[in-house]
Amino acid sequence: MKRIDDKIKEIEKKDKTNRILYIAFVVLIGVFMAYAFSSEKTKDQQKRKISELEIKQSDTYKELEDEKAKTVEALNDLEDAYKELKHEKAKTEKALSDLEKSLDPEEYWKHIASQNSVEDYIDYITNDFGIEKPYMSEALKNIQSPDVQGFEGWLYVGALKNDGIYNSKNIVDVIYRKDADGDIKNSKPQIGDVVKLKTERNRKTYKDKSRKRKNEEGWRNKTKAFVAEAWKDPKSTDFRIFVKYY
Repeated sequence: MKRIDDKIKEIEKKDKTNRILYIAFVVLIGVFMAYAFSSEKTKDQQKRKISELEIKQSDTYKELEDEKAKTVEALNDLEDAYKELKHEKAKTEKALSDLEKSLDPEEYWKHIASQNSVEDYIDYITNDFGIEKPYMSEALKNIQSPDVQGFEGWLYVGALKNDGIYNSKNIVDVIYRKDADGDIKNSKPQIGDVVKLKTERNRKTYKDKSRKRKNEEGWRNKTKAFVAEAWKDPKSTDFRIFVKYY
């Protein structure tokens, strides 16, 4: 009987050992599966990292990155330029507003008269600032004074035939004539007109009608002058004007 009990105990002991081994085996299998899964995941991550690294090291990727950087820089420059433009526009609008408020007709004329220069009188005669100009007659008179500051000289501008037909040589445009009616740009310049030099280069002016004595200070292109005299050569069709400029 005792031997049977011992045998049963021995079988139970072996059974217990087998269950422990089985559990340990199952746990080991689970650990192995987890390790395998983790290894595959790590391998995938490494593959992705290697793939990203290869892309970033490629010439195409580098070129795209360079273009992106240039584009961002250009956009930043454009934004800065736009801000600067808005700032300058605001400054200009304020300056014009201040000018309109501060320069009433009386103050404006006082400033022009105090300068007493050909250039300032021409600006007064021809400007379009929107300021009334009640002293136009004084400006036209003062600009012809021998005391006014500026330069002067004779200039050939076209041909005037004996029948009175004038042929402009496209040297000047008439831009102002008192009480003018119609297009005067290509008409024969008259005393009291304001003309603008239209050639691409500066023009020589002369101290006399015969053009034998040249002035040291020529007339700059695209600037304005006042016609103080006009003269036709009796020996030819040459038509010359005596201009006063800056």
